[in-house]
Amino acid sequence: MATTNLLHPLTLLALATVLLAGCAQLGPRALSEGRPLYNVAVQRTEAEQLLLNIVRQRYSDPVLFLDVTSIASGFSGQANVGWSSRVFESVTESASAVLGGSLRENPNIFYAPNTGEKFVRQMLTPLSIEKLALVLQAGWSIERVLLMSGESMNKLRNTPQSRVSDAGTPRYRAALVALRELQRDGELFIGAAPGEEGVLAITVKAIARERLAFREACELLEISCEEGSIRVRAALARQGDGETIALATRSLFSTLYYLSRSVDVPEQDLRAGLTSGGGARDAYESFFRVHSSAQAPERAAVAIHYRDSWFYISDDDIDSKVTFALLSMLVTLQSGDSATLAPLLALPTR
Repeated sequence: MATTNLLHPLTLLALATVLLAGCAQLGPRALSEGRPLYNVAVQRTEAEQLLLNIVRQRYSDPVLFLDVTSIASGFSGQANVGWSSRVFESVTESASAVLGGSLRENPNIFYAPNTGEKFVRQMLTPLSIEKLALVLQAGWSIERVLLMSGESMNKLRNTPQSRVSDAGTPRYRAALVALRELQRDGELFIGAAPGEEGVLAITVKAIARERLAFREACELLEISCEEGSIRVRAALARQGDGETIALATRSLFSTLYYLSRSVDVPEQDLRAGLTSGGGARDAYESFFRVHSSAQAPERAAVAIHYRDSWFYISDDDIDSKVTFALLSMLVTLQSGDSATLAPLLALPTR
């Protein structure tokens, strides 16, 4: 009796065919399984980086954005095919086949720090009227958008430190609340003023022009609303002319600083002088808040570990999550080519 290894051609051909057929499916399978995972990982880390920079602002630390410029993933593999048989006096008593292989993914992820002139422009250039128009026309709350990105409207200033003043945040926000009420009821429309570059038109339905909310907004902003429309023009430290809202917008850097005032910091950091108090917290808490804890949070929409503490947005805090999503969209808009952006709708001002 003897044992020998034979390579049966027909059997090997059949096994090779099966193996090649399996390899042909690796590409689609890798795409369907890998793409969602990469998508989730990029989205999650982008959110963590944005929150990290808000917390950095709370501690007056420099901000840095590290962009993922590209992701390239390759696959390498090997296959083994063998045939073994047991033969006695030219009669095959037993036979077995060996089929094996391995597949390995080799991802290459490329990073680039967002620095230099491009970064300065992105962070320090005030948000344009055109970009706000895109966001507002997409259905975002006018109250949330202008509370976060607006510095002042006519005489009203969005500065919590001056909340005692008649021109402070409470009156600024009261005007936005009134406009938001009309927007929520479908009686307020926002678009571009035709023939006027860099001017927004806020138009109110005729049936809503006698509503208390509309009259209150006009009174707070000290403008005439007899025509049922309000023109909004970008202006820095200027008062309105009685018919137009002079809107001063924030830069991304100022927006991050504004939101950083809503970050809860550990008491030991306050006592150690690592950061100052949060200021007028009531002006922030209703639409954005970041918690801190010594341990990793159990239910967080996004969380980062910084300065030996965890900072996070609670997963059940809808207002904060919506504000954070809006901020993420503004960051994306500000990093794009502003020359190609334009409002989607043109509304008459009369």
